[in-house]
Amino acid sequence: MEITEVKTTVLRASEGKVLRRISDQKVFGSELWLGYTYYLGNKKLDEPLLELPEHYEEIDIPENESNDK
Repeated sequence: MEITEVKTTVLRASEGKVLRRISDQKVFGSELWLGYTYYLGNKKLDEPLLELPEHYEEIDIPENESNDK
């Protein structure tokens, strides 16, 4: 039997903020569970990329999205 422990990293933006991936400027919601991504900027990657907290930044909620929430 093999047991594998997996560490889960969850990013939560501050109040009134959302998370944006720096490399392709894709905007996510206020909470994001990190893992592997297979696409960047709508382009399929040759190898999956393990996402890290430093790949994201907090930004103010865009006006076009604040009315939807």
